[in-house]
Amino acid sequence: MKVNQGNSGPVRPERPREARPTPSHPSPARPTPSRQERVDRVEISSAGRARAARLDPVEPAAANRLAVVRERILSGAYEADAVVADVARRILDHGDV
Repeated sequence: MKVNQGNSGPVRPERPREARPTPSHPSPARPTPSRQERVDRVEISSAGRARAARLDPVEPAAANRLAVVRERILSGAYEADAVVADVARRILDHGDV
């Protein structure tokens, strides 16, 4: 990918943008879902399931650690601002971004 050197200044349109006409019949407002109504969903493909089945089983010590972390996530332990700031700092320190 070639990037031209130099600064040509801000990009501005040749002419001002025309105002869009107001529709004669406004579209009906869609209700904004509340936090309780929002649901995340994940679907794992059959190829993904087959690959997971080929992986080595988790060692008992790792399974116990995963259970502890899962319980902490479900209890909201990682939603504190201090925890989020610590995670962000560690990501930046490790250069993962």
